[in-house]
Amino acid sequence: MARLHYENFPVGSWLLPRRARRHLHRIYAFARTADDLADELRDGAALAAFRADFLAHLDGTARAAPLLVDLAATVAECGLERQLFLDLLDAFAQDRFVKRYDLPGLLDYCRRSADPVGRLVLRVCGHRDERLDAWSDRVCTGLQLLNHLQDLGADLRERDRVYFPAADLASCGVTEAQLRAPCADAAVRAFVRLWARRIGAMFEQGWPLVGAVRGRLRWELRAILRGAAAVLARIAAVDGDVLGGRVRLTRGERLCCVLGGLASARAPRFVEVAR
Repeated sequence: MARLHYENFPVGSWLLPRRARRHLHRIYAFARTADDLADELRDGAALAAFRADFLAHLDGTARAAPLLVDLAATVAECGLERQLFLDLLDAFAQDRFVKRYDLPGLLDYCRRSADPVGRLVLRVCGHRDERLDAWSDRVCTGLQLLNHLQDLGADLRERDRVYFPAADLASCGVTEAQLRAPCADAAVRAFVRLWARRIGAMFEQGWPLVGAVRGRLRWELRAILRGAAAVLARIAAVDGDVLGGRVRLTRGERLCCVLGGLASARAPRFVEVAR
């Protein structure tokens, strides 16, 4: 599933031990399936049925579905909180109805759509600590917002969805008509630079997580955050033109981020590249 969907960042990569990869691939398959039901098929009934089937598998009352049988085994083996999965499903369901956001609404959406993933990764790798959760939340919210920033135009054109706060758009003089344009004008570029700086600050705030976790998870987190820095650098390279410039990483660039995570424990630059 990861090969069929573009992802900026490693998805349970070979940097992690095999046991952790197996569990994380199951979690990814669950999240990807639910997201596709909501966002690609736009089938609320199918998403609700998937949720019910997931809960039935956890309770041992369902007819066996391979993906959910495996995931239920992961939940039991790793002691994962079911609420983290339900938060993800709630966020995916919300995407079908909520098309515009203010800042509190956006951050609440990220709390449910992104932050549970980081906490699940920590649990799978043996970490249960509120301080680590808080750092992870900053990283995951930043990653979610960075994806939204890359897809600023596509989300509006293809899904009639604008995640970023209307007040921020207005303060930069940006209208939705400008977001539909084939390339970004000066106002849109200023808006993108504003949010790139904010997102870079989130990554800086979450970076202590890398040094606080154990084992090979450090390599994975370094690769993920190097990928994030590389995307911010791409946005800076096109001067904030996320509508017409290339802001997605190539396969080679993603590989360099993974190798960089292996080679260096130094924090990449986040805020500077977003100026």
